[in-house]
Amino acid sequence: MGLISVVDDQGVRTVTMTHQERRNALGVALLDELLPAVEGADCRALILRAEPGVTTWSAGHDIDDLPVDGSDPLAWTSPVEHLVRAVRGAGFPVIAAVEGGAWGAACNLAFACDIIVATRTAEFAITPAKLGVPYHSEGVAQFLAAVSAPVAKAMFFTAEPLRADSAQLADTVFSVVDSSDELTASSERLARRIASLAPLSIKAIKAEINALTDARPLTADSFEQLTALRQRAWTSADFHEGLAAFCEKRAPDFTGE
Repeated sequence: MGLISVVDDQGVRTVTMTHQERRNALGVALLDELLPAVEGADCRALILRAEPGVTTWSAGHDIDDLPVDGSDPLAWTSPVEHLVRAVRGAGFPVIAAVEGGAWGAACNLAFACDIIVATRTAEFAITPAKLGVPYHSEGVAQFLAAVSAPVAKAMFFTAEPLRADSAQLADTVFSVVDSSDELTASSERLARRIASLAPLSIKAIKAEINALTDARPLTADSFEQLTALRQRAWTSADFHEGLAAFCEKRAPDFTGE
């Protein structure tokens, strides 16, 4: 333990990667802490970040963990893919607060988050072509949900970084800020705003967006799951509270029930 810090405050969980010795490379040790921090979160919004002032948000897949026996480093069972699926499957929005470089698998992780807030000079690069690694369809689909096909092609084919304030990422990075302090303030303000709204509604909408942008087709079972989430929101006390608050011109008090 000790490669991350976790702070819970009023419905917002902040998970900070602190393994600067390895530039927050997504090795087994770090992933063993990150995964339960996401999967076990009881919150309405989660911020995933590095320590303030870093030059590297995460160096991506730890090169020491890459297999050399011909097996797929990005197979369904890989720890990195477990974390990416946990972020996408979380029942709450995950905000990537990015400062410094997000390289390789870390770029994939940031793009898998629901919202990206970044410092102006933060950089994103996807680098499998530099290592001879063929990427997988699910990861490509996640990129196509975050950037246009031409931008995704250029990122994969050149392995060159794009700055957070570049025109190519204008529709990908939700908010661009100038400093570490602003990154903290902006991401926390966004998370608190999300936490103040109806969590069952947000959970259902996130699931629908993911289902419509997944590489896999929407099956009958997944459609039923989405319908159940929507039905739970429609019949919740939060729905009635939202209507009452609107009519009474007051702020709603959502409980997730």
